Amino acid sequence: MKIEFFGIQTKLIDSSDKNIAELILDSLLENDIQIQDGDIIIIASKIISIIEGNQIPLSEITQIREEANITAEKSNLDPCFVEVVFREADEIIGAVPGAILALKNNIIQANAGADRSNSGGDKFLIVLPEDPSQSADRIRQSIYSETNKKIGIIIADSKTHPLRRGTSGFALAVSGFVPIIDDRGSSDLYGHKMVITTRAIADNIVCGAEILMGESNQRIPLVLARGCKDMITFDDSDTESHNELMKISPEYCLYMGPLWHNRKTKMK
Repeated sequence: MKIEFFGIQTKLIDSSDKNIAELILDSLLENDIQIQDGDIIIIASKIISIIEGNQIPLSEITQIREEANITAEKSNLDPCFVEVVFREADEIIGAVPGAILALKNNIIQANAGADRSNSGGDKFLIVLPEDPSQSADRIRQSIYSETNKKIGIIIADSKTHPLRRGTSGFALAVSGFVPIIDDRGSSDLYGHKMVITTRAIADNIVCGAEILMGESNQRIPLVLARGCKDMITFDDSDTESHNELMKISPEYCLYMGPLWHNRKTKMK
């Protein structure tokens, strides 16, 4: 049993690009990779944001709320950037020098996913796709209509982990397969019944892809994973439910649960 990852270099993607499925298929051809049934294509969220128009010109940030100015001072971040974080976040949890901890769409992320890197230039900020699960579904359907291949799509982003240095990948959204493997009810090597264990298979696939993608100037925003089809369940019947499987309520989260009573009010 093995999984292979193929990094797919692309041209520099900008707002003039409109068709992400076409770009993926052209890039696969240029990298001499033929798509197969059961492949999973991992796509960096930023190219989705660029193509879908989720870049924010800094010149448009003309009004900054008081809370954003206070948080900017605490985090040593530019007030314009912090204002965008407040607009994007469902809740602001807190801040440390260099980052703001925020909740967006029931996902904890630094800066609510807003970023300066690979944003399209110094004059722009970039934010997460507006509806990543719909984007993933649309891309998968377009590729299927062109190739007749049943594949999975993951829109990927990066995050940090409590008390661990560095970032790793996670699945912001998926389409075409079930992103969680539920081991509850199975037995370990010694017959002990598993009670709470589920495996974040989509996140794990993204972690493998992130090794090739990098975080700076690698220009590999696409990775094809091959060899997963015997491990996961391919199912394109209910994308929204599949994406909800990857989330849990904050009060049941090992990290957020103990801190949840200190959360801030909604900022939008």
